[in-house]
Amino acid sequence: MKTTAKTKSSVIVGNLRAWRALATPEDINAGVVWYNDAHQVAQEISTIIGGTVWQGAAVISALSPMNTWEGNKHNAIELAKCWTLGGSIGDVSVSTFNANKRKAWEILNNNTQALNQESRKTWSFAKTIELKERAQCVVIDRWHLRACLTRSKTRRDQLGESVGIPQYDRIERLTMAEASKLGEAPCVYQAIIWCTIKNNWER
Repeated sequence: MKTTAKTKSSVIVGNLRAWRALATPEDINAGVVWYNDAHQVAQEISTIIGGTVWQGAAVISALSPMNTWEGNKHNAIELAKCWTLGGSIGDVSVSTFNANKRKAWEILNNNTQALNQESRKTWSFAKTIELKERAQCVVIDRWHLRACLTRSKTRRDQLGESVGIPQYDRIERLTMAEASKLGEAPCVYQAIIWCTIKNNWER
């Protein structure tokens, strides 16, 4: 199995460059606006709950694992509405794990410890939704890890799709350096690659 721990930084960088070079104008346009659109959803949630954009972004992020983007947005908005109306956590069904649903509920209850940097991917996702181009972090999900490990334009098995904190931090540094070379915000660079590999693999 290919893993980031067993893959040289030069190979990871080469793979990321290959995916970025493969991006179509449509992939680029989608990547440029992706986090702006997500930020608007976070703003909508903050209005519903009378809270902050960070809370809205954190709820979205907490409900993101193994969820589609459309499902993610719908779940976050419905849970926020339920919380605002004084409902209970069991009143809303979500398309992710119950542990993530409980985490989102804790965020709505303003528990600042419900989402922190120990959960690198979910924290980075929330922070990037909140700050967009100003975020100094990278969302390293399974799609980004796939892009780091292969240039194959079709699905390929035996890829390590999870990482610990040391590997997360290494990939984040490499990704941010590549984004900087192109004059792109880290979130835009990551989103373009996300759109590119996902569109190729799901054809």
